Amino acid sequence: MRRTALLAAAAIVSTALAGCGRPMYFGGWVSEWHPDVSLLKDNPRLFDSVSFSWCHIQADGSLKRVAPADRDELVKWAKKHGIKVYVTIGSGVPGITGKAGTRAVKELVAVCEQYGFDGVDVDIEMLGKPARDTYTLFITRLAEALKTMKTPRRLSVTLQEVQNEKDEANLCSDYAVAGRLADEVRIMCYDISWDEPGPIMSREAFARDLAFAKSRIPADKLVMAVPWYGRDWNITDKTHEDILWRMTDARDGIMGMDEIVGKFGGKPVWREPEGELSYTYTVGGKLHEVWMADPRQFEWMVDEVRKAGVRGVYIWQLEYASPEFIPVVRRKVKR
Repeated sequence: MRRTALLAAAAIVSTALAGCGRPMYFGGWVSEWHPDVSLLKDNPRLFDSVSFSWCHIQADGSLKRVAPADRDELVKWAKKHGIKVYVTIGSGVPGITGKAGTRAVKELVAVCEQYGFDGVDVDIEMLGKPARDTYTLFITRLAEALKTMKTPRRLSVTLQEVQNEKDEANLCSDYAVAGRLADEVRIMCYDISWDEPGPIMSREAFARDLAFAKSRIPADKLVMAVPWYGRDWNITDKTHEDILWRMTDARDGIMGMDEIVGKFGGKPVWREPEGELSYTYTVGGKLHEVWMADPRQFEWMVDEVRKAGVRGVYIWQLEYASPEFIPVVRRKVKR
C-alpha cells in the first residue's frame, strides 16, 4: 500500500512539474486604430492566435466594418504563419435580438467564410443584467452556427473582470454559461482604476479575478487577458488618456511612455503592493500621474496564470508595445 501511495504521489509531482514547463496559449488583440504591428510580424512563432477589432453589430444586426483595408493582408499573413485569426465584434448596444440577432449571426458566418477567420470573438461589454437572457441566446445561436459551418469555426467570449457573485450578477454574461458554450473565455484583467489614478491591474485584484474565473470556467478554456498599455491621468483637469509605450505626439497626437519620460525626465517608479509602474510629471502647470503595464508586471501575471493551471494569456493590445515584453513571452509563456 505504501509503495502504491508513493508511486501515485510521484506521478502527481511528475505531472505538476511537466505542467510547469508546458508552453501556454498566447495571443493578442490588434485594434483598428494603430498601424504598428511590428511585435507580431517580428515574432510570428510566439502567437497561437490574433484577434482583429474588425466590426460592430449595428441596431439592425448588420455588421459595420471598422478595420482599415490593410488588415485584410495582415489576416492573410497571420494565417500563412499558422496563427489562428479571430474577428472581434463589439459595440455599445448591438442588435442581437429577434431578426437583428438572426442577421448578425448570418453575417458573422459570411465574414468568416469571406476572410478566412478561424473564429469569432464576442466582446460585448455595455449591456447589463437585463440583457442576460438575450446575450445568452445570441452566443448560443452563434456557437451552433459556427460549429455547423463546412469548416467549423471557434467561439471566443471576452468578459469583463469580476471578483465575486454579486458583481457578476450585474453583467449580461454568466461566467459558467460562457464557459459551457464557448471554446475559449477571455477575462479582461485591466481597467480596475477608472475614475481616479491607480493601477491598470494590481496584484490583489488579479488574484481575485483569477480565482473567481477559475471557479466558474473550465481551466482548459480560461484565458486571462492582461494589459500591455497604460493610462495618463491629468489630475488637474480630472481627465485621462490611454497610452502605449511607443506612441508619439507627432504620429498619434498622444505621447507614449518613452516620449513622456524622455521629455520630462526622471524615472518611473515601481509600486508595491500594486506590482505596477507609475510616473508623475507636470506640463503646462498641470500635474499628471501615469500608471503603466511593463514587462515586470507581465512576468508576475504570467507566473500566477501558470500556477493556476489555466490555458494561457491574451494581450490588449499589440500595437506600439515595448519590445521588452517579447523576452518575457519567450522565457515565461513559451518555455
